[in-house]
Amino acid sequence: MVIFLVYKFHPESINMRVDILNIVVLAIILPWFAVIGGHISNLRSSISNALSTIERLTNNIKDVIFVLDMNFNYTYVSPSIKIMRGYEPEEVMKQTLYDSFAPSSRDAAMRALYGIMALEESGSRDLIERTLQLEVERKDGTTVWTETKFSFVRDKNSRTVGILGVSRDITERKHAEERIQYLATHDILTGLPNRMMFSRLLNQAIESARRHERQFAILFVDLDRFKIINDTMGHDAGDELLKEMAKRFRQSLRAVDVVGRPQEKNDIVGRLGGDEFIILIEEVSNLNQVATLAQRVLSAAMKPMVILGEECRVTASIGISVYPSDGDDEQTLMRNADMAMYFAKEEGKNNFQFYSQNTQSQAFERLSIETNLRKALERNELYLEYQAKMNFKTGAITGVEALLRWKNPILGLVTPTQFIPVAEETGMIVPIGRWVIKTACAQNIAWQRQGLPPVRMAVNLSLRQLMDDKLLEDITAALNDSGMAPNLLEMEITESMVMYKPERLIEALTKIKNMGVRLALDDFGTGYSSLAHVKQFPIDTLKIDRSFIRNLSQNSEDKAIIEAIIAMGKTLSLNVVAEGVETMAQDEFLREHICDEMQGYYFSKPVAPDQFADLLRKNSATS
Repeated sequence: MVIFLVYKFHPESINMRVDILNIVVLAIILPWFAVIGGHISNLRSSISNALSTIERLTNNIKDVIFVLDMNFNYTYVSPSIKIMRGYEPEEVMKQTLYDSFAPSSRDAAMRALYGIMALEESGSRDLIERTLQLEVERKDGTTVWTETKFSFVRDKNSRTVGILGVSRDITERKHAEERIQYLATHDILTGLPNRMMFSRLLNQAIESARRHERQFAILFVDLDRFKIINDTMGHDAGDELLKEMAKRFRQSLRAVDVVGRPQEKNDIVGRLGGDEFIILIEEVSNLNQVATLAQRVLSAAMKPMVILGEECRVTASIGISVYPSDGDDEQTLMRNADMAMYFAKEEGKNNFQFYSQNTQSQAFERLSIETNLRKALERNELYLEYQAKMNFKTGAITGVEALLRWKNPILGLVTPTQFIPVAEETGMIVPIGRWVIKTACAQNIAWQRQGLPPVRMAVNLSLRQLMDDKLLEDITAALNDSGMAPNLLEMEITESMVMYKPERLIEALTKIKNMGVRLALDDFGTGYSSLAHVKQFPIDTLKIDRSFIRNLSQNSEDKAIIEAIIAMGKTLSLNVVAEGVETMAQDEFLREHICDEMQGYYFSKPVAPDQFADLLRKNSATS
């Protein structure tokens, strides 16, 4: 248009040929410029929109995206780093990659990066990437667990120009996994390593001891009288006791490791279940060292404690096996320590015993007793013998105690001291005790049908039976089935039973008393009963323990104790029975101090039913 106007008004200034050619060229080019300009404008708009979209995405995505150059320097960090680590992107860009990670993950992260760099430089054509769980540091000093994926950034010529990282916060997942792992390897109640974890630690100790030619010891700890607390005070009290014991054992060992990190500590205590604990003592130089530690554990266990507002006391029995003399594998060491523990219980509890071949033979004996005892009732191997009680004034038999006996075709005659503790520990004492009550009542009526006078039938009652929900039913059934009067049945309980938790047992004893059944307190004088304690119980009879009678002629203190017990009985209007009377001197002393009844070999040993019938005919009040 401009050229046309110049030609019209100033024709002299235009070269026709050249200018017409220029006009034609311009006419062709100018429209293309307009098209290209429009395209560039649209392209700029698209790029702007794309960048805006990318910015919105990186601003809102929780995962952190970062890019490193080949020297591991940051070249880009997404804004989400502020959420994950508390830093602005610009602050992170000034950090080194190494310092971004927590100390626990620095070496692992750098090894992985150098590893993929080496693969890349080797010309590997495989897709090279790594996903790692790494702990990174936050600005406030805390840490975050991340799952970070590393891969390479390449240009259009497939040359590696950087490393792309994408990190996701997995702290909650990591903690959940750690919690699951902890629950799988630790006892929830006490926090100690459980059986599975202890097995792993023990095998590590075996390998280490074998490699360095060292010895270590295992202490198998079982709490004495724990079942009594559980039965009388409830499982909450039992749980509190176990937690307190775990705490005491850790403190007594000092170097104990209760979180499963044997590389940091030497001594490990774990809980196997129930009231059993296991202690591993590594690098033992001599057995005196182990004995000292075992004694420390015993002392810690027996200290009184307050549970649910009440003071309680327990003891422990410990069995010890030593690597490699007592075994060079897990099963042997554990089995032998367990055997030694049972031997410690048989030796009176509250002590420790080292494993020996003698221990093994006794342990096998106990196992054989338990195995055969389970079938003793159905095989009719159990029977009762009866020991008379004589009245000092009249010389007549006024009562009798039913004593359990067992004769096995393989084991022969097994003494009550051998099988009664096994029956109590296994719970077999409940069905066996039921059989004893029923049989004793039936026998008393059988004597009466022979024309013999009725006598009081005493039957021993264990704590396990006393706490059994069906005890009253068992007593009622025995009385009804036999037809025996309730006042002819006397249930004997030991002083140690009732003095453990007297207030909890008074209710059970009162229910028995209300049935018309008599109650006797056996082994009296061996516990800590006082007049105030005894008068709380609905008992009819005190039985002086045989240990005081045995040394009566030599020990003036025993004489004083017997005199005090008889005086206490008279004050409370109780029948006083002396058990274990074996000599004339003992008989005379008891008569002189007006004891009511006596029981012992001096008058009669335990005998079969027919023999007792003959004895009763000769020594009845009517004869």
